[in-house]
Amino acid sequence: MWKIWMILTCLARCSIAHVSFTNLKCNMIDKKFGSFEICHIKAVNRTHKYIDVNVKLNILPINNIMIRLEAMRYDNGYRPFFMAMNFDFCKYMKNPRQRSMIFLKEIHSTFINASNLNHTCPYNNDVLIDKFWTGNLENAFLGLLPVPNGEYAIYSTWYTSKILRLTVNIYFKITN
Repeated sequence: MWKIWMILTCLARCSIAHVSFTNLKCNMIDKKFGSFEICHIKAVNRTHKYIDVNVKLNILPINNIMIRLEAMRYDNGYRPFFMAMNFDFCKYMKNPRQRSMIFLKEIHSTFINASNLNHTCPYNNDVLIDKFWTGNLENAFLGLLPVPNGEYAIYSTWYTSKILRLTVNIYFKITN
């Protein structure tokens, strides 16, 4: 039995997939809360791109952050691909090793080194994501999860003090 598990694990880890960012949409819903100074995709070379986001915050400190993540797949329009997740980011950052949030931990681990969202609340500074490149996603997820080729998106909706503040949608393509 363990041999079958080892073979399946190897097949999943050995699968080679490529992620390419195709679009990035940043929308500040509450203009009093802040603004996006930078929100773009840059090409490193023909195959890899990275994302830069700089959010200038006007209302500080931030003591609570709720985030909704939705994984979408393109099929005559973007449709849900995986269940939507709502979570308290401040609570997660106090204890990121919670078993109940293992999927969130994997998502966070892909961009923790490229952002300043790496400490507990309160946040007293602007939010920066600097050179978050596609290789992070390839190493974190696609080596472990078999995801079919196609166009995908991750929709994120951010709330503070139970007020909708901003949305960030990342669009990407997966090819083998």
